[in-house]
Amino acid sequence: MRKEIRGYNEVREAARDWEAYSSDLQGDRDVRDYRQLPLEADPPRHTKFRMALNHVFSPGALRPLSPDFEALAVRLIRELKPRGSFEVLEDLVIPYVIGCLTIIYKRPQDFAEWRSWGPDVWNAAAYRRGEDVHAAEVAHRNRDFSIKSPRDGQVLQEYLDQVFDEAEGRIAKGLEERDIWDFVAGLEIDEQRVNRKEMQGIANVLLAGGRDTVIKLLAGFVWHLIEKPSDADFILESEENFRPAIQEMARYLSPLPRMERVPREHAVGEDSERDTDKYVLLGFVSANHDPERFEHPEKIDFERERNAHIAFGFGPHSCLGQNITEIETIAFLKAVLPELSGWKFEAKPNLEWVDEPLADGSTTRYLDKFKEIRIALS
Repeated sequence: MRKEIRGYNEVREAARDWEAYSSDLQGDRDVRDYRQLPLEADPPRHTKFRMALNHVFSPGALRPLSPDFEALAVRLIRELKPRGSFEVLEDLVIPYVIGCLTIIYKRPQDFAEWRSWGPDVWNAAAYRRGEDVHAAEVAHRNRDFSIKSPRDGQVLQEYLDQVFDEAEGRIAKGLEERDIWDFVAGLEIDEQRVNRKEMQGIANVLLAGGRDTVIKLLAGFVWHLIEKPSDADFILESEENFRPAIQEMARYLSPLPRMERVPREHAVGEDSERDTDKYVLLGFVSANHDPERFEHPEKIDFERERNAHIAFGFGPHSCLGQNITEIETIAFLKAVLPELSGWKFEAKPNLEWVDEPLADGSTTRYLDKFKEIRIALS
C-alpha cells in the first residue's frame, strides 16, 4: 500500500515542496498514455503551460460569461418545472456544468456529445450503456479487482483525434481561430508548436480535470441548502456571502480526496518503467478535516473564520480551474436560491459515505459521492 501524507500542515507542505514531491508523473495509467498538462509537470515546464492557458482560465476571461452561466441555469430550472420532480445530478447539475463548458470553450455543437459522457469521461462508454459504475469504482479504489473496471479512454480519444485533426487542418489553411481547440493546437511553448500528445494533455485537463468535482460541489449545495434553509438565507443576505459559502462547501466536500505525487528520487526514467508503488498520495480530505486546523470540521459552517482550506490544492500546482469553479457556482446559486423554497426531497438522498483516515489515526465520516437526489417541486 502506498504511503499517504495526512494532516493539514503536512499535506500543505508536501504540496508546496514540488522538488521533494514531484508531479512529474502520468496519472490515469489505465486509460491514457499521455500526461495532463500543466498538471503532470514540474516547473519550469508546468509554469510555461500554465501561463499559456491563462487566456482561458483568468477571472478577466471568465467574469463576462457569468450572465450566460446564470441564464443557462435559469433555463434549465424553468424547463424542469412542468415535470413536477427531477433528479439533481442528471437533470440539472450535469447539464449545467456541460453547458458552461460549451460557453467557455465556444463549442455549443458539442453539448450532446459531452453530455453523453456523464460525470466522468473515463466511464463514458459504460454511462452510455446505462451501467451503474459506482460499485466498480469503489471496488477498485479499495484495490478489490474482482469487479471489472468500467474505465475506458476510447470515447475521449476518438473525440480528441477528430477535433485536433480539424483544428490542425484549419491552422494549415491559415483560417481564423474560432474555438478552444484551434487555440490549443496553435499554442507555442519555447517557440515550438505543441505536439499532438501535448494537445491531448491540455485537452484532458480542460474536459476531464475538474468535471466530476464541480458536479459534486453543485450537487452538494442543493443537498445542503434543502437540509438547512437558514444557510440559503445567509447567502442571500449579501453578495459577499457567496464566496465564503463556496469555500466552506469545497472544504467540507473536498471533491478531489487525494492526489498522486512521486518522491524526487523515484521520478526518473519513463513512466512505464517506474514502480508506482513508490508514489505517495496527498490526502486532501485529511487536511480539510483536520481538527487541529478546523474547529468541528465535520460541520458545514458558512461563517467559519480563517478557512484556508486546500480543496483546490496548494503551491505551484493549485487548481487551474479554481476561477471557473467559483464563477460557475455563483451563477448557479443565483439561479437556484430563489427556487429553493419550493424544492423538497422526494425521497431520502442516496449518498455514499466512507470512513476516511486522519493524521492522528482516527477517522472522519466523509461524503464521497452523491448517487441520487430526487426533488419534488411544489
